Amino acid sequence: MVSYIFQGILQGLTEFLPVSSSGHLTLFQYFSGMKDLEANMLTDVALHAGTLLAVIFFFRADLLPYLTPAGWKDPARRRVAFLIIAGSVPTALIGLTFKNSFEALFAMPKAVCIALFITGLLLLVSEKLKKNANCCELSNLSYAKSIIVGIAQGLAITPGISRSGSTIATGLLLGLKGEDAARLSFLLMIPAVGGATLLETKDLFEAGLPAAIDPAGLIAGTLAATLTGFLALKFLVYIIREQKLSYFAYYLFLVSIASLTYIQLAGN
Repeated sequence: MVSYIFQGILQGLTEFLPVSSSGHLTLFQYFSGMKDLEANMLTDVALHAGTLLAVIFFFRADLLPYLTPAGWKDPARRRVAFLIIAGSVPTALIGLTFKNSFEALFAMPKAVCIALFITGLLLLVSEKLKKNANCCELSNLSYAKSIIVGIAQGLAITPGISRSGSTIATGLLLGLKGEDAARLSFLLMIPAVGGATLLETKDLFEAGLPAAIDPAGLIAGTLAATLTGFLALKFLVYIIREQKLSYFAYYLFLVSIASLTYIQLAGN
């Protein structure tokens, strides 16, 4: 159970902080000798469901009005909904088309290390080159720019490429203010992670659930992911406001180089 809780904490922290939860979980499972890929995949699905609950609760003020007819009458709120739909289309197309190819990378820790390094570069570049002029509020963002952010999210299916990092960095480069870039990133996450979780769950049930699973541990890990994910979201909003994304870039460089060096020395 301890391993599941640790993975839940790791997932909660790294899903929202721009450091790639899939990359960290892949390396953790590799270094800890967890070789059962099906069991690992089920764990990943459950933990992603936990962080999905965290982001829904965190952005409940944005989401609850959509449950009422009055909420849809607000032009700004309605446009944000259409922006999320527009950005979700390329994400879904990339995910469905290249799903199997990207999933194969979970068994390639060296590729994950390289992807983590790329995420670090993206964060560093976005903070250095972001547009000084705040283009607008999220509700005034163009559909074309939302689609570009959605493409960035789709490519983040690669383990080691941070979904939050790539979408926030892309939003900053397109002129969004930091908090608006984060808001767009995590609102886009809800349909993307929700849809992916449903598809993975369907595939797992069709293939048969792996025997090497502790149900109680899985539940504990999911709850840990939800709690730590909520706290990580609050911390990330603060970091973005203070313009300190480069700190995560340096961390990713360290993890990438250290992990790749260890793998090389171990001869794997």
